Amino acid sequence: MPYPRDAVLALEPYAWETPSWQIARQYGLRPEEVVRMDLNTSPYTPVRWLRSLSRTLTGIRVNEYPDTSYTHLREKLSEYTNVPAQDIMVTNGADEAIEIICKTYVERGREVILSTPTYSYLRVASEIMGGRVVAVPRRPDFSDDVDGILAAVKPNTSIIFFCSPNNPTGNLLPAPSLKRVLEEFRGLVVVDEAYYEYCGQTAADLLPNHRNLAVVRTFSKAWSLAGARVGYIMAGEEVMEQLNRVRPPNSLSVISLSLAATALDHKTVVKMWVRKIVEERERVFRELKALDGVEPYPSEGNFLLMRLQSHDAEKIHTELMRRGLVLRNLSSNPQLRNCLRLTISTRRNNDRLLRRLRDLLTDR
Repeated sequence: MPYPRDAVLALEPYAWETPSWQIARQYGLRPEEVVRMDLNTSPYTPVRWLRSLSRTLTGIRVNEYPDTSYTHLREKLSEYTNVPAQDIMVTNGADEAIEIICKTYVERGREVILSTPTYSYLRVASEIMGGRVVAVPRRPDFSDDVDGILAAVKPNTSIIFFCSPNNPTGNLLPAPSLKRVLEEFRGLVVVDEAYYEYCGQTAADLLPNHRNLAVVRTFSKAWSLAGARVGYIMAGEEVMEQLNRVRPPNSLSVISLSLAATALDHKTVVKMWVRKIVEERERVFRELKALDGVEPYPSEGNFLLMRLQSHDAEKIHTELMRRGLVLRNLSSNPQLRNCLRLTISTRRNNDRLLRRLRDLLTDR
């Protein structure tokens, strides 16, 4: 039998989400009755962009590889981010961006520091490359323990990862804290900004003065293109030169590239979607806070974390799923015991969740 690498054998793999059709079959629901409030994706379908793309599909040369430099999309991203196009790398989603970074800077004998709990694929990608992950627990309010992170740095520490807004806790990394880490740590500092559009705070402004910074973003959240799989990295010339050594050719389809470019022509629509989600997030937060036995945490993303104080999160999670409402149960993490995370959806879906949750919490 073929024998995999030791790093793969020791790996705790990423926990894949259950497909909607499987949930529907398990609970006797119609597929359209299943509402995904566990994936942190957008509830809005970009119908206008899809129609625009359908009109131009016949002119797209799908029999040829795309421009492997992705120049057109990088130039449009440069206009959006105010980062030079040569300092932008387009990737197959943010996950490939994280993989490229880890392939470039992580190997056996090197360490990676994470502030936990956080997005689990940061750990997975690091361990796949043989790196040792050092997890620094967040403070009780889920803020990053910057003192603890810097104290954990060793000569063989290659990367410090941050997620801002952090998934699943929703809090931001303050700019002074990030600047301190950039100045005191000589390795690479990576900030995952998958939810940037929902908060407007970015580390990209620090790129001109910090050569050890990389920023990762995605089109999967605010831009409603999770199925297209488009992400990007922003970094200075020296870091980008090394990342380009590792970047695979042709990892994005011409259709995904066209969708992302079209999306950037509709920033006003995206801003409207973001405004609606933020308004709903604040409303749902207030409604949850008014419920006995529920402690919601403030968030700067398109999701909310809540801790159930008098009910079992596993049971509530299952009962909601029976009714077609899928949340993320995070209780297996000791720091998130009895916690659920919910993605903010449309007002209709959010109200449906709140009604069901009230019923379950009052049904003793």
